Amino acid sequence: MTGTELATLSAEAVRETGLDLIQVPPQTPWMMRIEEHPSWETLAQLRVTIRTGVLMNRFKVRDLLNMKEGQVFESLSQATEDVPVSAGQVQLGWGEFEVLEQRMALRITRLG
Repeated sequence: MTGTELATLSAEAVRETGLDLIQVPPQTPWMMRIEEHPSWETLAQLRVTIRTGVLMNRFKVRDLLNMKEGQVFESLSQATEDVPVSAGQVQLGWGEFEVLEQRMALRITRLG
């Protein structure tokens, strides 16, 4: 090499030079469920209307009122794209729809 050498220090060499290794914890999410958040008791009491929308082509209120069980409408949103989630005039992030038993749920996937 021309004046510069690349090398990695072994753990033994690090101990000899007196350098301390930083212990890095494994990459795990710090919170798996919102109920684990330290402020959950306060957050759970907030009453906020959250809105989301799906782009529909020529979908009218009449279509909504005439919907029958099992009827499907095609949306302009890609199935793989997250939908924007807002509270009031503020966009909180993005989410995805999920069916749980007989209920439709919205899972927040990204905060923004």
